[in-house]
Amino acid sequence: MDFPDTTDLSTALEMAQAEQRLAAAETPTRLCEDWRFGRPHKYAAELVALMEQADNRGSVTVTGADDAADAIDKDDRAEELLLHTIGSDKILALHLAHFGKGAVLFLEKEYSAPITITYETDGVFLPTTLIIAAPGAKAHIIEKHVTHGAGAIVCTRLIHAEGGADIAVELEEGGSGESRAMNITNIRSVDATVRHLTRHSKHAWAREETIAEVLHSEPDSPADIQLYSANRLGGHEVLDQHTHQIHDVGHSTSNLLYKNVADEHATATFAGNIRVEQGAHHTDAYQANRNMLLSEDATVHSLPGLEILADHVRCSHGSASAPMDEEELFYLLSRGIPRHEAQVLVADGFLTDAIAKFRGE
Repeated sequence: MDFPDTTDLSTALEMAQAEQRLAAAETPTRLCEDWRFGRPHKYAAELVALMEQADNRGSVTVTGADDAADAIDKDDRAEELLLHTIGSDKILALHLAHFGKGAVLFLEKEYSAPITITYETDGVFLPTTLIIAAPGAKAHIIEKHVTHGAGAIVCTRLIHAEGGADIAVELEEGGSGESRAMNITNIRSVDATVRHLTRHSKHAWAREETIAEVLHSEPDSPADIQLYSANRLGGHEVLDQHTHQIHDVGHSTSNLLYKNVADEHATATFAGNIRVEQGAHHTDAYQANRNMLLSEDATVHSLPGLEILADHVRCSHGSASAPMDEEELFYLLSRGIPRHEAQVLVADGFLTDAIAKFRGE
């Protein structure tokens, strides 16, 4: 299968220079603003140590893609050189150096059933996902990361959609309670619609970086990127989420809704930024982070932000963190539902909103 050339690095010299630039990057420290509240002295250093000795023990399975799927190997690393990170160039450099295969989808039609990509490991696995949606393509992709024991999955992901394509990508990140995970995701829309949902469960620590960029948009058919996340955290779980919504051109929309339920000693951190570049007039962008705390020992950090360099835009952001609604809980308790079960129902209802919006319900 022939795939389009999506890289601007056309020579071996340019590739070598890019790799050297990434390799020169330092492990994030407390002074790295993009790792604020992310405990880089512990988690970033731990992840770098794991990646430096990665055994890349893991499996890749793709179902429902017909002939649209292919494997990625070390010869396909050039695409990663173009990825943006949010303070994690060192992680990307190590990913390049210890590449661990992956999957590529080139979508040219409408798929009636979901396409599933599954990565599974009990060690340290560094896969890559590349999804390219051609004009008019329509698909729902479910990407599953399953980590056993004290293993880790560090995944780089590129989602590129063009010409009226409409794709939905759902990332399900599941661990063992001792596992770690990190995803560096770049989403690029050229006159297309992309919906993206992440769900994390049972990781000792997970970091998610999502950079969504509108590269071209027509006034009569605006590009649209929608970002959603719904996570329930307990124990001592740590979830560190960072997002950038970048509008390079006007007449485009983006929307973000991230929701977390934090119980026991869990920690949830969200840092998001909407940037509207000069000349990107008539941009419509929104960002919301909502958190429910079920324990006085749970911690939430929320840092939404805006950078507006254009006129005639509609951009806003919001953040809210609060305990469970006692009236909702009382309603369920009064009908004989045990307290713990009632709390689960209220928490699930709180998260369902983001999932329903992703599904268009």
